[in-house]
Amino acid sequence: MDDALNIAMDYLIRTNQAVKFREAQTLAANAIAEAWRAGERSRMRLTNVAIRAVELKRDDLTGD
Repeated sequence: MDDALNIAMDYLIRTNQAVKFREAQTLAANAIAEAWRAGERSRMRLTNVAIRAVELKRDDLTGD
């Protein structure tokens, strides 16, 4: 789970999607934890879940 969060945050930082770092990190971590509880164990799928959660939240806030 830590690896998935680290990979997701690295991607989000490099693509300037983690301007509000703590908010993005919390959202990503919560998405990973939820997917983990649902049975997902693939590091890359957990990473994708985290990235998608942050991107969707950003889209909701900006209306894109």
